[in-house]
Formats: sequence, structure tokens, C-alpha cells
Amino acid sequence: MLLNVNWLAYLLGGNSSTDDARDRILEVLGHRYVRECQHVMRFRQHAERIADPQVRETLLRIAAKEAEHVRWIEEKITGFGGKLPKVIDSHCTHEDAWAYLRSDLDEERRCVAEIEDDKENLQSDFPDIVRLLDRIEADAEKNSQEIRALLLRRDFPVPWAA
Repeated sequence: MLLNVNWLAYLLGGNSSTDDARDRILEVLGHRYVRECQHVMRFRQHAERIADPQVRETLLRIAAKEAEHVRWIEEKITGFGGKLPKVIDSHCTHEDAWAYLRSDLDEERRCVAEIEDDKENLQSDFPDIVRLLDRIEADAEKNSQEIRALLLRRDFPVPWAA
């Protein structure tokens, strides 16, 4: 444990207490972990409910990328000696595929805003965590563009799988 404390103290450059810094990192990463896990569930659930194969494939690809984010964050949390937070299943009950896609777009926008706040809080002390958040944010912005493109399609078929 002493080695981990010394490493974290080195990382911080002695600017704040090691325990406070660790708690701050774990709080941000824990929240992001829960949100990314929920995104995976959400996109998979939506993909299952949409009949169009192209839309389904896009949502499953986004879910896979979100699952990659979960793994990255999990590595950081465990690397700091933290425990993974419990994730509560989330289920959406929209009436049609358009509503699901609109809610997915809104969720990705919220994700970007949350990450911006997290990065601002960690910027000077934790550049490696900020770089991780930058990668996740870039993916969220790409996801938003893909979902927006799906919403703009004019040939969107019957929304639900049989």
C-alpha cells in the first residue's frame, strides 16, 4: 500500500493530500463508470427493439464502444485501489424508435456536458484521467453525430422488431 501512496503522492506533486486526491478521482471515475454501464444497457436495449438492421447495427456498435469505455474506467478505478460501484439496470419505455433515438441523442449530449465538468475539476492535477475523459468525450460526440444522422433518415422503416 505504501508504494501506491508514494506513487499517487508523486503524481500529485505534493499539492494536496493523497487521500483527498484519491477520493476525488474515484468519485469522478465511479460516476463515469455507472453512466457508461448504463449507456451500454441502453444502446443494447434500443438495438433489440428496432427492426431496421442498419439502425440496429449502429446502436450495437455504439454499445460496444461504450463497453470499451467501461473497461478503461474499470482499469483506472482498480488501479487506484477502488471498488467498482454498483450499477442499477436502466430500462427505457418509449413508445417508438424515434423517441428512443431522440433520448439517446439527449443522453450523449448530457454525457459530453458531464465530462466537461469532470475535466475542469481534474485538469491540473490528473492529466492522465483528463486524457481518458477526452477519449470518451470524443466518442460521445461521434455517437451524437451518428444518432443525429439516423434521426434525419427519411426512409426509416417500421420502428419495432416483430
